[in-house]
Amino acid sequence: MIHFVLYTLRGMNRMKKRVIATIVAVCVIAAVTPVVSRAVVIPYFMAVNDTLLPFNDDTMPYVSGNEIYVPPAMFSGAGVWAVASEDLEWARLYRGPGKYADFLTGRGVTQDQDGNNLQWPAARRIGGRFYVPLQYVCDFFGLTFEIIEISRDIIPQEQMRVIRIKSRDGVNGLTFVGLNRNAIRNAYNEYYAPPPPLPTVPPDIPGGVPVTLPPVIEPQPVYSDVTIYISFYDISAGGTDVLFEILDAISESGYKFCFFVSENDINEDPGLIRKIYGSGHMIGLWLEHGSSAELNRTASLLFEATKIKTILVSTAETAEDAVSSYAGNGLIVWRTSQSLVYDDTLSVEEVTTMISTESGASQNIISSCSVNAALMLSGILSYLREYEYNVMEITETVVQ
Repeated sequence: MIHFVLYTLRGMNRMKKRVIATIVAVCVIAAVTPVVSRAVVIPYFMAVNDTLLPFNDDTMPYVSGNEIYVPPAMFSGAGVWAVASEDLEWARLYRGPGKYADFLTGRGVTQDQDGNNLQWPAARRIGGRFYVPLQYVCDFFGLTFEIIEISRDIIPQEQMRVIRIKSRDGVNGLTFVGLNRNAIRNAYNEYYAPPPPLPTVPPDIPGGVPVTLPPVIEPQPVYSDVTIYISFYDISAGGTDVLFEILDAISESGYKFCFFVSENDINEDPGLIRKIYGSGHMIGLWLEHGSSAELNRTASLLFEATKIKTILVSTAETAEDAVSSYAGNGLIVWRTSQSLVYDDTLSVEEVTTMISTESGASQNIISSCSVNAALMLSGILSYLREYEYNVMEITETVVQ
């Protein structure tokens, strides 16, 4: 059976590629589960949970025999992150500091965090890109995937599919394709669209000959003057181990944040609060209801258990009116109504797309210490570090 080798066609124009793909589509895979006779990069769409990824050469999978390989970056939306050396001799997929797989492509070896050799198909380097075995990575990190057929009323030219990696339940496959039908169709048409004609010098200009103008390169946005404050509340939401994962992820990033603790947090485990404070982070008070009595009790308990005094206060949005007068009494009120709150319903991509890119902006991000928050935190911090945001710690000298 025949597949077209996409990475050998990059020098051709898009129309030629589309014609070749259409011809080959007649000969490709009729069965629901394809058996591929040789290694190829194939034009499948990729998705993570309920997010459709861009349709381009950097996202398409590589297939060898019955094994599907995908670029490591495809797992980031599912809470599994990737780093690699420039020569692609080494790469790591990780989910927190205690769970990772190292791909040593020079030796064809894959090892886990304990140094054990994993009996996986070797990672591949194809056309300057790195690919890892989809099924094995999913099994190792507790993910799943599915291959969804795209109906011919969306893309009539050839039979297309979506490989969808999942870290949680979402809409079913048919519904996912239906919700993204326009985006799928537009991405396919754009990828296979013929290139625009080359601009030329008008023929009535003496010596006029066809010329190629240099591409217009948009400048990379500068986010260093966008200030981001990150804080946490409900420190017991995911348990002690999850809190330690959050602290480890923050420690690796080099940032310092503020943890708002409630009366219940202090009563349940004051040692956790001492651990947070000892890690160099600020401590604030989280008020469930916002009453003066709750404020006094929480502050007294905090000092009794940890010898920490603080004038930082935050509260649930529904109780903000109750603490509106605190700012005039020497307290700093950190308002959640002005914050981007991320929770278990959002993915890393959804959170990062909501982070401000406006020059001079200031934005607050607040989250409970839940399991999902721990899974997403490394990705969010990597995004902020990669784009060089000005990430600041909330302190008692900061006025919101």
